[in-house]
Amino acid sequence: MLFTFLWGANFVLAEIALEEMAPISFSVSRFAMGGIAMLLVLYYQCYYDAKSNNSSFQFFPPIDRQDWGRLLLVSVLGATLAPWLGIEGLGLTHGARASIWLALGPAISTGFGYLLTTEKMGKFGYMGVILAGMGTILLAFDGIRPEQGYWLGDLLLFAALAMTVVELHLIKPLARKYGSVSMVAMRTVIGGSLYLVIASPSLVGETWLSLGFWTWVAILAGGAIGVGVGQWVKVRALRSLGPTQVVIYGNLVPIAAIIIAWLAIGTNPSIYELLAGALIIIGAIFIQVIDEGKKKLSSRMQTSGDDELTVMASSKQD
Repeated sequence: MLFTFLWGANFVLAEIALEEMAPISFSVSRFAMGGIAMLLVLYYQCYYDAKSNNSSFQFFPPIDRQDWGRLLLVSVLGATLAPWLGIEGLGLTHGARASIWLALGPAISTGFGYLLTTEKMGKFGYMGVILAGMGTILLAFDGIRPEQGYWLGDLLLFAALAMTVVELHLIKPLARKYGSVSMVAMRTVIGGSLYLVIASPSLVGETWLSLGFWTWVAILAGGAIGVGVGQWVKVRALRSLGPTQVVIYGNLVPIAAIIIAWLAIGTNPSIYELLAGALIIIGAIFIQVIDEGKKKLSSRMQTSGDDELTVMASSKQD
């Protein structure tokens, strides 16, 4: 629960930091801090598991030639374009609104998997997708209102989320073959390196010594703790609490972001944002908790590796 509020606070900290920094400069800086912390945590986890099982492990296993194309694609989608478009979208909206858009992820992922016949939906899943769809339409309508003017930011956030979902589905075959931890780590290194190159001109132009205290908190703590340590917390929670409770806590992040933004910087969400957020979150619970509980066949087929991959993928949405 503590990290639910920390992840919610991350959206607010990002909004504050963007008042002093170019979006891509802030994003790649925090991505670097979070990526380094996440890699260290994942390496320690692999080392600890291998030692406990008296086995060896390869953090970066050799990749077959035919798999490199897919790996490069998921790296660019998930670790270059998605965070880039996401932070640009946040800069054109606000943190609490961005957290609501990201809560739409389960509905998009389920719909995408259903179209590809890689996932099945029960009646509660259909209800969840419909509710999330209603919330999306309501949020999009709110964004195009003249007094809001969030339509471009909303579009960028939706595109970033769609790329994240596509990446999650594309990386699954690689995760099953090479291991979810190794694939997430390699995707982070490859895509993050490209992202750093793209952002280099903006990074050089930043006045780093004049940045405020909270901006540095957003970069260092938001990256290292929110993404790096938060990743370890999610994996540990998955193993001790189970996927259902982890998912429920994850769906509380938009609520935490709205509350923190209101208390800290005085952001008053519109009635449309509140209603849309409620519809999207309820839809996500229908899809991830209620419908998944009914799909016994699907749950038997799902492996712990799939669960860990899903949790790891959600950590980078920040």
